Amino acid sequence: MTNNIIFKDPDSLLRFTLKDGQARVLMVRTTRAAQGAADIHQASDTCIAAMGRVLPICAMMGGLIKEEAGRLTVTIDGDGAGGRITCGVQANKLKISVENPQAELPMTPDDRLDVAGFVGSKGQIVVVKDYDKGEPFASVSRLVSGELGEDFAHYFTVSEQVPSLVALGCLNQDGVVLSSGGILIQAMPGCTDQVITDLENRIPFFANISREIYDRSLRQLAEAWFQDFDPLFLGEEPIELKCDCSREKMRRALVALGKEELEEIRDANEPAVLTCHFCRAQRSFDTEEISEILKENRP
Repeated sequence: MTNNIIFKDPDSLLRFTLKDGQARVLMVRTTRAAQGAADIHQASDTCIAAMGRVLPICAMMGGLIKEEAGRLTVTIDGDGAGGRITCGVQANKLKISVENPQAELPMTPDDRLDVAGFVGSKGQIVVVKDYDKGEPFASVSRLVSGELGEDFAHYFTVSEQVPSLVALGCLNQDGVVLSSGGILIQAMPGCTDQVITDLENRIPFFANISREIYDRSLRQLAEAWFQDFDPLFLGEEPIELKCDCSREKMRRALVALGKEELEEIRDANEPAVLTCHFCRAQRSFDTEEISEILKENRP
């Protein structure tokens, strides 16, 4: 049913620059990814609205990593009803987990889903970048409002020293995602004050970005919003929700439990069933496999 009511374009990430490279822009549609995450986690509508904002910002942040093997993990650890939210991205493939995905909240006084209440306004954003060489790099920023767009604009400006505008949105109801997406605009070195001012004046254009991308392509929107900024389009790439979990990764998770706990699992004579937090896939390891793991990791 969902495919008959959402915009025909697949999820994608659009890149372009403005005014001869004075600013860079990433726009993303994550409608299908948000619906997939909603279905996987059997999420409440408020949770879906939150995930529908987290997925686009993580897709755009992942798009800033140049190395193909580079991975990005964003953890939003606030004091809201939803608990910790974790989103990972590598090569435009997204995965997301929520500590309390079924938590629901009353609508706000202005009749909106209470994303800030779900996320929380106190806490932090932790961003870990792993370039597959050397140690991962981590940066931390405090939550500002819990609405997420403002929080990530603060993260870029304070933690990465890049003045940024961020707009995120998700249009959903009764478990159905109609649209999810976002825009990230960053001033590059040499960007003039006039260009920054002109871009700030466009903020009202992005305020309801989920409604804007509901029935128009990213390219159409970009051309309408930035036609007088001389946009130079660099390409559009597909985005998808796809977990990278595997039996081997879960096997390594068992090894990490340590000898004593593995022996307890083996002696219970029942299969160990592990569930992926991101895709909810389950994999079972019988007593013989547990014994084999113990042998392989004997000191």
